[in-house]
Amino acid sequence: MEIDTTKPHIGRVYDYVLGGHHNYEVDRQAATAMMKILPTYPKWAKLNRWFIQLVGQLWSDGGITNVLDLASGLPTQGHLNDYLPEARILFSDIDPVSVTYGQQILADKPNMRYIQADVREPSPLLATGAEFFGAERRLAVGCIGIMYMMDDENARGLMRKLHAFCAPGSVLAVSFAVARAASGGGLVNAAASLAGMKVYPRRPEEMAELIGPWKVHECRRLVEWLDLEDFVTPDEYDANPIEMHGLIAHH
Repeated sequence: MEIDTTKPHIGRVYDYVLGGHHNYEVDRQAATAMMKILPTYPKWAKLNRWFIQLVGQLWSDGGITNVLDLASGLPTQGHLNDYLPEARILFSDIDPVSVTYGQQILADKPNMRYIQADVREPSPLLATGAEFFGAERRLAVGCIGIMYMMDDENARGLMRKLHAFCAPGSVLAVSFAVARAASGGGLVNAAASLAGMKVYPRRPEEMAELIGPWKVHECRRLVEWLDLEDFVTPDEYDANPIEMHGLIAHH
């Protein structure tokens, strides 16, 4: 896999702000510049990661045995594989660094696989999913940390194809960004552009429409999901242009 170390990648920037080591100098420089605009970015990244862990625990408690995870990042300590060690899990990411290291981490787990995939063109991913899961299509789908980087057309297309692929009884977990003011999207995109990406904030009702025909079961702010209302201080909250939400939807 070809790895471009001359340009920052948001997945590796995310790894850096979480304290990881699978990143390059260009990613660290981008992260530093982003945090000058959004000083609370590391806290929102941690909340996103902790939401993955909460979802993993919920799915474990619910007896989930088959998981399709999108934009997985690195399946290091505290990812879905830790909470669902016996489940069949298909991880995926567009970043070759994450895929390469992920394959190494999961090398001794025959019930888990990691592939490179672009969720904007999900057909190859779903073809691999059909092979991996076989006739069992009652899945838990992780879509955490990706929807706010997709425009409406690609996001809606992905959700419809996932719904068609999955059987009734499937569940979906999504995190998304909500702008706290009209200018919020512009400020967060000034930071996101430093990592070569664009962010698409959406209101909860917009997200509910976008993920259809999946049906929202529960939608809350991440700090509410995680019972961490005091994690972001009032000053940090006032200075932050967006807020992260999470939802669980049913097939």
